[in-house]
Amino acid sequence: MAFRIDPNNDPEVDEHLWAYLIPRNQALRRVDFLRITPTISLGRDPARCTILLPGPHISATHAEISWNGLNNRCSVITLTDNSSGGTWVGNERVERGKSRILKNGDDIAFGAPVAVDDNGGLHDFRYRFCDVAAKQALKRLDDFYLRGEHLGTGTGGYVHLATEKSSNQLVAVKTIEYLKTDMDVFREIAVMETVRHPHIVSIFSAHESETVPHIYLVMEYMEGGELLQYLERELTERNLWPNGPAIRGLPEDLCREIMYQLCHAVAFLHAQGITHRDLKPENILLRDDNIRAPFIKVADFGLAHVQKNLTIEVKMTEACGTVQYAAPEVLDPAKPGYNHLADSFSAGIMMFTMMILDNPWCDERKEPHGWPLPKLKWRNLTTQLLSPAGLDLLDHLVQPDPFKRVSLAGALKHLWLKSHHPMHYTLTGPYMNV
Repeated sequence: MAFRIDPNNDPEVDEHLWAYLIPRNQALRRVDFLRITPTISLGRDPARCTILLPGPHISATHAEISWNGLNNRCSVITLTDNSSGGTWVGNERVERGKSRILKNGDDIAFGAPVAVDDNGGLHDFRYRFCDVAAKQALKRLDDFYLRGEHLGTGTGGYVHLATEKSSNQLVAVKTIEYLKTDMDVFREIAVMETVRHPHIVSIFSAHESETVPHIYLVMEYMEGGELLQYLERELTERNLWPNGPAIRGLPEDLCREIMYQLCHAVAFLHAQGITHRDLKPENILLRDDNIRAPFIKVADFGLAHVQKNLTIEVKMTEACGTVQYAAPEVLDPAKPGYNHLADSFSAGIMMFTMMILDNPWCDERKEPHGWPLPKLKWRNLTTQLLSPAGLDLLDHLVQPDPFKRVSLAGALKHLWLKSHHPMHYTLTGPYMNV
């Protein structure tokens, strides 16, 4: 059989595909991967799989093929094996639970690396992979947007304002030099494109440069800037609590409002198998400049970890994040790993910072491990600043031992947040069930 492996010369390939699989056995049909579904699961279980492979050597959820959503040289497509029967790329078996980047023309076999003749060849799941996205033309940013002023520098890149030509809508464009950063820009795109929540920044599109290794992420414009700037402005101007004690931060009700929104957003991420791993005031953005009714959104997912199989617990081991806000188990190489409770610790340190508008640590946490852990400035947190219920929740968030630490979903059930009446009624439907 002659295999077509060049989508540019294949009349049957349309612009709605990012890849397809050509069967080696003529009894089977070509498998198309549509651009509206960047992650494809293959296996026997119709309830959990996008593509059914009903063979005796195929597991219920056998494998997953994912596209990062980009075209041309920035296109990355990975195969992850989840099976007991095995998946082969070329002559190599992919280790269960591991991923491999696919290249145009790769031979892939699900369940068996050789021909399976039973049932008239209908169980012979051997294919040749064709990468359509790698051949697609680049989407030039300047064809769709007019660039504006520089807004600031974020993790892994800088941000500027832009205007969409067709609608005059203001957007923020993050420029990432992906060859010069340790951040996983493709992971950031994948996370931001798949999650939708009122308190998580939305991504509208991604574009690639024709001349330099840059990727442009077009996101919603958050006019209020960073939470860090909001806190610094209050420290200088004292507009929110002009006559409070000398050592003071945000009024408790405003801190509670921000924590309520933050816990909902990040608990929602955790329910999707996503751990942010770099929660800090710089990565929390405000929708507008209403200082008395802040509406926040979580941003910057370049360090996020995505666990696709939620039926098993997988420990993360990569040391990352910002030392001042990172949980001790994240940075300590002697620890056996960490999970989503690391985000709880970071959220707790953010809460502490908001309540005193100062570094909550008595001493600087030393690079690179932030260990031993310094003491926190508990003496600065009087009941004039934070109620006993708030102090209790904070104590449960910043527990050094993750087994004693409360999850962010659990924090929402704590009296301090459970009794809160939010200023913005956006958290309805599935967002409440975290």
